[in-house]
Amino acid sequence: MEVRLIDPGDEEGFAECGTVLEASDREMWPELHGYSAVDLRAFVRFEGKSRRWELLAATDSGGPVLGIALMEFPKLENPHATEIILAVHPSRRRRGVGTALVEKMVERAAADNRRTLNTIVDVPLGLAGRHASEPFALRLGFEQTLTGNKRLLRLPFDPDRRDELRAIVSNAPGAGEYRTLSFVAPWPDEFVDDHSTLLRVMSTDEPAGDGEREAEDWDAERLRENETLEADRGVTVHVAVAQHVPSGRLVAVTELGVAADAPDEAWQQITVVHPDHRGHRLGLAVKLANLDLLAEHAGDVRIVQTGNAAVNKPMIAVNEMMGFEVFSEGAFWQKHLAAPGS
Repeated sequence: MEVRLIDPGDEEGFAECGTVLEASDREMWPELHGYSAVDLRAFVRFEGKSRRWELLAATDSGGPVLGIALMEFPKLENPHATEIILAVHPSRRRRGVGTALVEKMVERAAADNRRTLNTIVDVPLGLAGRHASEPFALRLGFEQTLTGNKRLLRLPFDPDRRDELRAIVSNAPGAGEYRTLSFVAPWPDEFVDDHSTLLRVMSTDEPAGDGEREAEDWDAERLRENETLEADRGVTVHVAVAQHVPSGRLVAVTELGVAADAPDEAWQQITVVHPDHRGHRLGLAVKLANLDLLAEHAGDVRIVQTGNAAVNKPMIAVNEMMGFEVFSEGAFWQKHLAAPGS
C-alpha cells in the first residue's frame, strides 16, 4: 500500500480523492452532501497565517485512489493538535487502506511536533457501538472523548411555528435592547472587531473534546483570509447577528454556508452568544433571522444540517424548539502520539 501527498497542482489527484470522499459520504448519508473535490483543492491551496492542510491518498501499486485523509494543522493556537478526516472507498474497505492512512498521518503529525490526532465520526441512528468505525478507531489507539448528534431541519420552515418562536423572542427578558441584522458575507468593515470577539468566544465555548484547546486570536486579516477560503470553496455564507442597541455592539452571530455544487443544503457553521448577553433568546433570534435570509437568497435549500456535542444543552434546546431532528450519533475521537524519541 502506497500513501502519497497530493500536490497543490495535482488536478487529477483532487478529482480522484473527491470521488472517493463522495462515494464514502453517499453510502452513509445518501440524501446529504459532504466535502467535494472543490473543497479539497481549496484547503490544500490555502495560504494563510492561521492553518494549513495536507491531503493524503492511498493507492495499491500506483493504481486508483482507494482512500484519502485530510489533515488540518493549526499554525497559531493549538499547535499540539491535528484535525483529521479519513475516508475509504466503500468497495475497498477491510484491506488495510484506512490503517495505512492513519499510520502515515501519525508520521506526518509527529514530524510537525503534534501530540494528538482529533476527529469526529458520525454514524446513522441506531448504529453507535455497532458500526465498523468504532472497533477500527479503538484498534488504532483512538479514545472517545465526547458524544453528540447531527440534526436536520427540513425547509420550507413552517410559518405558524416561525410566528410562535418570534413571539418567544419578543417576550424574552430585555428584548427591547436588541435587534437582529442579516447579510450575505463578506462582513462589513464596521463589524469586524465584534466578529473577531465573538469568534474568540466560540473557539473555547464550543465543546470539542480536546482538553488542551486554546482560545483563538481573530483579527481583520484572519477574517478576510477565511472569507477567501470560503469563496474558493464556492461557499456563500449567510449571516445573522444580534446587536445590543445601547452599546451598538454585536453580541450574537450565526452563519449558514451554502455550496454552489450543493444548492439544496445549508451547513450550520457557527452560532455563539456573548456570555454577557445570554438569557435573552438571542441564539433563537439570530437563527430565525438567518432562515429568513436563506429563504430570500438561497431559496433552493431544503435541508439545514447542524451538529451538537451532547453536553451543549442550551444550543440543543434552541435547535429542538426550531424543529431540528436527530439523524446521527457521533463522537469526538482523539489519538495521543508518542513523544519524540520515545
